[in-house]
Amino acid sequence: MLSYLILTYILCLIGGVLYWGLVRERMSSYNQKAVLLSVFGLSLITPLFFIQSTAFFLSPEKAQKEAVYILEESVFIDFCPVGEVLEACYQQAVTSEQFCACDEIQKDNILMYQSSSIYDFLVWQQTAFWKILVAAATLILLVILVNIIYLLYLIRNSRQEHYDLKGRKFTILYPNRPLSVGSFQLWNRYIIWQKEMYDLEKEEKEAILWHELSHIYQKDTWIKIIVNLFQVIWFLHPMYYLLRQDLERLSEYIADEWAVFHLGDARQYAALLLKMKTQQQSPKYVQDFNNGQLFKQRIKHILSNPKSYRPSLNVLNIAFLAMSFALISYYSLPIIDTQINKLQVYQTLSAHNHESGRTTFCKKCLQEELKKH
Repeated sequence: MLSYLILTYILCLIGGVLYWGLVRERMSSYNQKAVLLSVFGLSLITPLFFIQSTAFFLSPEKAQKEAVYILEESVFIDFCPVGEVLEACYQQAVTSEQFCACDEIQKDNILMYQSSSIYDFLVWQQTAFWKILVAAATLILLVILVNIIYLLYLIRNSRQEHYDLKGRKFTILYPNRPLSVGSFQLWNRYIIWQKEMYDLEKEEKEAILWHELSHIYQKDTWIKIIVNLFQVIWFLHPMYYLLRQDLERLSEYIADEWAVFHLGDARQYAALLLKMKTQQQSPKYVQDFNNGQLFKQRIKHILSNPKSYRPSLNVLNIAFLAMSFALISYYSLPIIDTQINKLQVYQTLSAHNHESGRTTFCKKCLQEELKKH
């Protein structure tokens, strides 16, 4: 599990760097969004094909043999004494009455424990990390649940009006308190509206509706919920928050482009954005039409003649990401596993040292102990 988490952090970081360096602002908003979602998805899925501990492609017996081999060749060697130190440890072992359960003590089975401030710090970090992960996951899941419940409350307590815009059916909600115009989708399509919006010209009103319908057809509500669930894993990952913020930007760009396409005039739509700028807030998981944080960026993007969408680029981009992530996983996972196994061996030796005061141990017996755990 720890190997998987570390590898997802590495892949998300590298995927973010590739996106920022090769894709961002160089392709259409649709292509950029596809790459971003691919970075999230592939960062979580790719490691599953390489984690040896899951033993997807191995029988239990073969998986156990593979694990033993890794421990013997790559881990224990760092704890094996050599030269005069080995002779001293061996003499200590053969003269000890309860050194181990082996019939014969061999020199190549001798391990020596030496206190390490670095390993002690990593052991403490590992323990703290799992506690923080459980606490963060509980809090994040609770926040997501509360926000979904609020959306259900909003549906139940708002006046509803069914609407059809050129064959696109949805429900308009008139909430009891002022909220910014926005949209979301759970099982049905909803657009939050205010009576004041009917003072707008027909073309302006339809442009706003097309913007919100774009969010609905992009599945932005569900994407937001799923991406926020990823925070359970990446709550300590700075790149995750940067990519999540950029995903919000791209969703707004795409919705604006869709509205401009139906309105037919980018300058008129930019003027509409200026006209609609308010300070009202929308609930979480509702795509806010005003979105003040991106206001200037959206106007600049609309007036800059956005790049056209190229579906073939999605195939190439995703294939490149998948191949890169597979190579990174293949070469980095053994290194990650080795370091984690070393930490596990050190932690076990340290625990036995505190219990018995000994510094010399049997590798074979320790290996059996680790296999049981």
